[in-house]
Amino acid sequence: MKLQSLTVIFSIIIIPITLILSAYIGVQMDTILLSQKYDTRLIDATHDAVVAFELNTVNNKYSTNADSIRRDIKAAINTFSTSLAVNFGTSGAGKNSVMAYIPALVFTLYDGYYIYSPHEYNYEYNGEQRTGYEHILKPYIHYTGRYKTSSNNDIIVNYSLDNYVTIYGYLNGKYVSCSGYLIDTSKIEVDSNGNVIKYQMPGENKLNTMEVEKLRQRNEQGNDIESDSSASKQYYQEAYDFTKMIINDASLKSVVTPHNAVRSDGQYYREYDGEFLNDHTEILNISSDNDPEKREAVFTQHKREIMKRSIQENLNNAIKVYNEHSPSMGTNANFKMPILTDEDWEKILTNVNMISFMQGIQVGTKIYNNYSIVTTTANKQYVNADSLYFIVDGLDTYHRINCPILEESINNNSHVVGYKSIELKRVQNSLDHTKYHYKHPEYACYTCVVNSLNEEVDEEVFKKLPKVLQESYYRALARERYDLDKITKMLKHYKIAN
Repeated sequence: MKLQSLTVIFSIIIIPITLILSAYIGVQMDTILLSQKYDTRLIDATHDAVVAFELNTVNNKYSTNADSIRRDIKAAINTFSTSLAVNFGTSGAGKNSVMAYIPALVFTLYDGYYIYSPHEYNYEYNGEQRTGYEHILKPYIHYTGRYKTSSNNDIIVNYSLDNYVTIYGYLNGKYVSCSGYLIDTSKIEVDSNGNVIKYQMPGENKLNTMEVEKLRQRNEQGNDIESDSSASKQYYQEAYDFTKMIINDASLKSVVTPHNAVRSDGQYYREYDGEFLNDHTEILNISSDNDPEKREAVFTQHKREIMKRSIQENLNNAIKVYNEHSPSMGTNANFKMPILTDEDWEKILTNVNMISFMQGIQVGTKIYNNYSIVTTTANKQYVNADSLYFIVDGLDTYHRINCPILEESINNNSHVVGYKSIELKRVQNSLDHTKYHYKHPEYACYTCVVNSLNEEVDEEVFKKLPKVLQESYYRALARERYDLDKITKMLKHYKIAN
């Protein structure tokens, strides 16, 4: 066979294959690029909603009230739907068509979470019965663990993002209820009257818990107002008293174990998960080996597992309803719950977040299915190390605790006070809402903003900080925790009936 004939045969076979492969690769590339665009649109809409939530929180003095929280979240949802619709090139009535591809939104807060998902409606209008499904904000769900050995021992523990718990139920046939912060009592030093006088910080330094903090803020008239705060003192005292009461109650500790943990459907976790079977670890037996403020503590690990399972169970139920009735909302999407990574769960279980899910849109050769998680620290729901900034008297900037400029600018006699980030934002004047003012006129440190300084400040790093910064940090954290409004707080004076 002549070479020319072989060339013709080769061209007839290879050229079509090349064209098909080229078209296929082009379609796949278009699919990837379009998926990335949708990812960006989803993240942008979620971010816009979080910003709206933060703005409403800053300017709403009732933002820790349950009804007010729902109002702020509904406003954030409206921002999300509007932003998403605009990003997809629709607006107004177009929001409903876009939201048809949103099976659920989750707002994780300090001691629980909200889920925004479809729900059946049924009402009569002008003599006509109307039924269908629409997105609504479901009732608040607490991070709740239930522990039961019998009808006489049935205890509920409401957990939170930090070391605060609320406990209620029946113990030895008697109703009990209490709430408070759990703390490693081995770090506490008390006097002969039981008054907490010292707290052992990481390293060799101790905090004088009896010292009153000097706080300062600027009012609407531009005047600096100073005030005294004993909140940190009260935090350590009440946390110590509460924890001592809990660890001295053998009956309570024996009930609150993973083996006795009950699911929301009334079944024991141990019947479905071997990790809970015969695990009689006393979660509330607080000690230096079970420090509730440390990630590796059994209390913390169990608490996070309960929180995670609660979110998963209720989210799966919401998505099941979505899948069953998606045609009623204008889509035939069959949503498949994406697998959240360990990094995602770490973010969810340690911060206030908004999680948005989107699925069902045809993207090239695939069906789009993804989610977005955006964290907020500028809110009145929760305070952690990342949301604290520190101001030194005489300086016009505020800093993160690990800022080298902050350390260079202080000495042992410096007056350093920590505030949560929301206190440093501008707020509306109470009388004239068209005007704004800053409670603290200091500027953000350039190094903290540009370099982010987001590395975790662990105990080894903390030990190297000057004593004045260590003290300022633990006073600020204790004050903000104590002043935080808790929906689940049950009693001012804690008592368990034995």
